[in-house]
Amino acid sequence: MNRGEDFPDLLANHLDNAVRLATEFGIGIQVVTTTPPRGAGPGPLRVVRQRLVDDGQMLELTVAAENWA
Repeated sequence: MNRGEDFPDLLANHLDNAVRLATEFGIGIQVVTTTPPRGAGPGPLRVVRQRLVDDGQMLELTVAAENWA
């Protein structure tokens, strides 16, 4: 299953919206959370990186807290 250029750009989307869009596209999701050394901040999570893994079968979304101050 090669998604290629047809796959939507989910960067900067809130996590719940990105998951919904990817699910509608028919691909599994794997979420990785990144935080600054002092820990996660409050607020919703946003996608800061996306990449296809497992030969295009799974979408890995790296997310970070919107407010991390």
